[in-house]
Amino acid sequence: MNTAMTTRPWRRVGHAFVAGGATVLLIVAGAGALRAGAPAVHEIYVHVGEHEVRALCTDGPREVVMLHGDGGRADEWLGVLRRLDGEVGACAYDRAGFGGDDHPAERGWYEFLDELRRTHVALGFQRDYVLVGHELGGLYARVYAADRPSDIAGLVLVEPAHEDLLRRMRLGMPPEEWSTWKARRERPNADRVVEAKIAERARTSRMPSIPVTVVTGTIRRSGPGWDPRFLDEAARQVHEDILRGAEPGRHVPASRSGSDPQLDQPDLVADEIVRVVGASRRSRR
Repeated sequence: MNTAMTTRPWRRVGHAFVAGGATVLLIVAGAGALRAGAPAVHEIYVHVGEHEVRALCTDGPREVVMLHGDGGRADEWLGVLRRLDGEVGACAYDRAGFGGDDHPAERGWYEFLDELRRTHVALGFQRDYVLVGHELGGLYARVYAADRPSDIAGLVLVEPAHEDLLRRMRLGMPPEEWSTWKARRERPNADRVVEAKIAERARTSRMPSIPVTVVTGTIRRSGPGWDPRFLDEAARQVHEDILRGAEPGRHVPASRSGSDPQLDQPDLVADEIVRVVGASRRSRR
């Protein structure tokens, strides 16, 4: 296994950051978070097999790993990372490049989870860390914790995908939107896994006895053919279902958020991460 960590001195050129001849475009929030005087969030690179993985990390002992949703980036966690700086050592990383081409060949869920684990180890995480996941990353986090319980000391699931969410939201969505969603779940995604298959794995997985927080947004999409109230209730139900298998568990509504509480209410998400980290620390004493 080839794992190596590097940091790069970045200089800004317009809206891009340049290092070592490579140019990477960052969203404006990311550029602000990495400026001098901002909380210490560092951009680092690790090599995992043939992939170079970009991560954003705070200082301190490694305690929290953050997984973005389908098609996301580490940058969506910047607001949360800035609030964790000085309290918790945390990293969020891009899975961009894991999938390869535009029509990736499917791989099994176990192979995918092993790649996640190798990335975590390359970033300095060994055992007893808290795994945070948004949307599809939340579904991955549940399966990861169930299959590697000795690695994970707690979970924070932010608007997590769920194996029953598609079924329960059907009556609140336009038929064409629902059909598109269903078809997308049946083919390999950017991570080269089929969401429907890993969802079935989640259905049969047993949650380890660790602290778990589920954060649920309460502001749903509206428009012709959409029923936000129905969608709110469907999300609440499936997220409560997760906690029925978790002990101890906590369900937190994000009252000013839709599907992205880590962007809309980073303070709330950071507070829940700190709480779960504190509980995991106490359990190790």
